[in-house]
Amino acid sequence: MSHLWSGRFEGDPDAALFEFGASFRFDRRLFEDDVRGSLAWAEALERAGVLKQEDAKAVAAGLQEIFARGADPAFFSSDAARGDEDVHAFVERELVERIGEAGRRLHTGRSRNEQVALDLRLYLRRRVPELQRGIAALIAVLADQAERAGQTLMPSYTHLRRAQPILAAHFFLAHAAAFRRDHRRLGTQLEEADELPLGSGAIAGTSYAIDVTWLAARLGFARVVANSVDAAGDRDFVASLLHAAALAMVHISRLAEDLILFTSEEFGFFDLADAAATGSSLMPQKKNPDPLELVRGKAGRVIGRLTGWLTTMKGLPIGYSKDLQEDKEALFDAEDTLRASVDATASVLRGITLNGIAAGKAASGLLLATDVADYLVAKGMAFRDAHQIVGALVRKLLAEARSFEDLSIEEWRRHSHLFEADVRAAVTAAASVARKRTPQSTHPEAVRASLGELRTWLASVPS
Repeated sequence: MSHLWSGRFEGDPDAALFEFGASFRFDRRLFEDDVRGSLAWAEALERAGVLKQEDAKAVAAGLQEIFARGADPAFFSSDAARGDEDVHAFVERELVERIGEAGRRLHTGRSRNEQVALDLRLYLRRRVPELQRGIAALIAVLADQAERAGQTLMPSYTHLRRAQPILAAHFFLAHAAAFRRDHRRLGTQLEEADELPLGSGAIAGTSYAIDVTWLAARLGFARVVANSVDAAGDRDFVASLLHAAALAMVHISRLAEDLILFTSEEFGFFDLADAAATGSSLMPQKKNPDPLELVRGKAGRVIGRLTGWLTTMKGLPIGYSKDLQEDKEALFDAEDTLRASVDATASVLRGITLNGIAAGKAASGLLLATDVADYLVAKGMAFRDAHQIVGALVRKLLAEARSFEDLSIEEWRRHSHLFEADVRAAVTAAASVARKRTPQSTHPEAVRASLGELRTWLASVPS
């Protein structure tokens, strides 16, 4: 069988080694992008006077027919297709079989090095917006949960120890803030990939007068790459996508971990829907958060793809090396894992119910210590002095297995004469939340404004 590079060699390549190096089994995902890029290249060749008008028309008709056939998965599984090295060879073979000699002229002035770089950029331009839509849908579920939570209180945590009271809505919006960064980061990746590599040839450029500015506009790119040597081996945009996917998976994993903890019997702030849990084959009482545990585990898979790809890249000389073929499996797997994990997390989150009594009870008690110190500061005491007095009071209450609400006004005043009768009303979870003043805080008005801004942003996101 003849290959795109067979002219240099006598005889066929070793079958096992050829199979080892072939990529058609996974890079056939780039079929649509390869055909679109080839259609534009044929037009560019015609404009440059390299391809005759009749040949250009034949190429265009052949490519459009091939594109239409691609709607049938069986098209890619014929005996001939299984012998193709990659999607580029597949498309060229199909084209030559349809239109003959004119099909052999399509590759004039073009290298597979720049062709695959183009295909990947076109692919990401199609697929990254789908990832963004999935993340936006997850953010919308978080917004819905925040709205349903209303004024319900829950504890916040630092070091996995109760810290201060917050609105449960503030908890959901905290996760939404992280996912909005992921959405923005994916958009930044698209901007990075918005360069036309065609015209770079294998590494030194092309000898044909291709109007690459026109070609960039034809394919919807904002600019042309600056250097042909760099373009041959540039996969920074792949690394950026993997980085964005890995960070998004980290955020999914953190949300999953919170929900795993907070739906457990030890916390009990939320309940899982039966449809989003599994049972035990032995223990009848179990309600396990398997989907959440799976997405938490899959975060390691995507992080591994990023780490593996950066390790592959770091030892390569400038220009093209076959090692770069490893980009596609890493990219495709990370994309698939992220999309599935986003959808699974949204599905679980949609069925979460808030246990307001348990969450509110946990938002009270000694985690109001900062509010006691702030009370003293409001009465004129220096914060460091207040911190020391309240710390001693907390130590005493812990020893006696009591809390602030158990103290009489006389007991309060034994620790400072600044404590007055109004301390009881001041040291509650609701009062703590209401005292916050900054716009990013858990104050009810701040949370309401934050939720409103999030709804406005969601309405602006392309669907």
